[in-house]
Amino acid sequence: MNFAASESDLLPGEEYTYLLTPSLPFDPDFFETFATLCDVLIDSYRRFLALMPTPRECSAPVAELFAKADAKVRKIIVQNIVKDFEEHSKAHIRSEVANIGKVVLSGLM
Repeated sequence: MNFAASESDLLPGEEYTYLLTPSLPFDPDFFETFATLCDVLIDSYRRFLALMPTPRECSAPVAELFAKADAKVRKIIVQNIVKDFEEHSKAHIRSEVANIGKVVLSGLM
């Protein structure tokens, strides 16, 4: 079962068991997608931490591997999402400030 729009959408030679990439008939809502991503990351980290009930079970190599994986998640996923979120927020703030400016200026005339 392959939902990819084309084979070039996925990495060549990779087998995806759980990843489905269906083509959507609409653009997904940015903020809903971001909230879902945050929920998935929170759940993933919570499940990982549940594997080790106390810090004593977390050896130095395990902690180092977790730190590396966490850094990659932040670099690949979170950093780009935060950048996009900031751009959307700044654009929305600019339009709101412009609208407020129009209201204030129209009141002065």
